[in-house]
Amino acid sequence: MKTRYIAILVLAVALGSAVSAQKYSTDAQIDGYRGQVKMVEQTTYEASVSQDAMVHGDVLERLRTEYNSKGLRRNMSYLSTEDSLIFRTRYKHDGFGLTTLEQIVDPAEKIIGRTYYLYDAKNILTESYVEDEERQTENRILVKYDAKGRVSARSYNDAFNNVYKREYYTYGADGNVSTTVVYDAEGTKVQEWRYEYDEHAQPVSQTLYDYTEQEPEVFFSLYKYRYDDQGNWIQKVEYELEGASARPTYITERRIEYFK
Repeated sequence: MKTRYIAILVLAVALGSAVSAQKYSTDAQIDGYRGQVKMVEQTTYEASVSQDAMVHGDVLERLRTEYNSKGLRRNMSYLSTEDSLIFRTRYKHDGFGLTTLEQIVDPAEKIIGRTYYLYDAKNILTESYVEDEERQTENRILVKYDAKGRVSARSYNDAFNNVYKREYYTYGADGNVSTTVVYDAEGTKVQEWRYEYDEHAQPVSQTLYDYTEQEPEVFFSLYKYRYDDQGNWIQKVEYELEGASARPTYITERRIEYFK
């Protein structure tokens, strides 16, 4: 279950950054926040049901993100259940406020990884690549756009620039990503994701069609949110459908601080 949660989290990050790639947005806006967000502490738990009530289970992930007054990320810290630092990501921006470099550092502030972001003459992201601790390239992502300036495709390449995965995005009338289709290195469709959204542009349902097994599998996920006065969600509960019933699987809670 934890492995699947991480896969969903990674895709959610890509989904969130797919919409706002053409025109400039602050990091906080790209991350989906409204208002002058200063800090977000986010904790994800396994969920279970006890005596017909939903309860918090084991902690899966703890994350703290800090922004400056311009909405740019200062750092993102991954924490243990005891609130000790596992590693953190610190950011560098150019004069336009665009992220140019992410440095992953361990608790001793030693750099253990880097991600570089490249832009064209119109300040549109075209490529990112990851280096390991020894400054060796691990992989790179190439980005393409549709006629409206929205991300239409991402190509995931290995250290030798060989494609090992491609993702293609389509959008609904509301401007949100409606489908993500994933292909492997041979051009075979391996996954398809479909989404529906609420009035806050947050996904309320997600359907995964997994073609990696001999018999294709379908996974349904539902989401319920609680929002604060700024319109940012502070609790998200994920449910999986089991027959005619929905079982809670994950609870994610946020504590958000704003600039005054």
